[in-house]
Amino acid sequence: MATMASSDLLALFNDYAGRPASGDAVSDANKYKRLARAQDVVIEDLAARVPNPQYSHAAYGSTPTMTAVTGNQVFTFGTDANSDPSFPIGKVAIYDSLSAIPDAPLVEGVDYLWEGNQIRIPNNGTYGGTLYWRGVAPAEALSSSVQPTLTPPPARILIVYEAVRAYAAEGNKNPELSAQMAQEYGAALARWCLTLKTANVNRGARSITGLRLAEASNL
Repeated sequence: MATMASSDLLALFNDYAGRPASGDAVSDANKYKRLARAQDVVIEDLAARVPNPQYSHAAYGSTPTMTAVTGNQVFTFGTDANSDPSFPIGKVAIYDSLSAIPDAPLVEGVDYLWEGNQIRIPNNGTYGGTLYWRGVAPAEALSSSVQPTLTPPPARILIVYEAVRAYAAEGNKNPELSAQMAQEYGAALARWCLTLKTANVNRGARSITGLRLAEASNL
């Protein structure tokens, strides 16, 4: 079974797009750029539907911390590989301690003000402690040396479908292939959304308290 590493995705791209593995006029670097853009699309699609598997932490101890700036009045999500402000994808929860995860996030509009790629303490206030965020981080651009971050690995076939679809759509290069890949992507995305939702239902046993109890009461 393929590991679905960068090299595997490149090989699958060549297979689906009908490109030669060597001596191709389209360089591997350009193919990786297409795969990188496709990974962004897939992560955005999954983040809007089943974000949990893409959350940027493996355990509470590695939950990303926010960066305090402007005299602890503003907190950012750090910077990306290009030193641009990082902007989490989809829903993000902010916490003032690791023990607060996941049931007691801070309340937007009360504890902090949301400003896109940063948050601000209300009423010109400051906060001297550490803030943590839980959400989906943008992926580093996939390349021959940067492995895909989408999980689980078998779902990375979505990256290939989207990359080939976009490639075939360039300049109306191959409308039939583009339509076929769009169909494959849609079917696979629906299947993976269902699979990931099922995998995350009632995972683990813990009491319903705090936020979960409040949410349950509104069902």
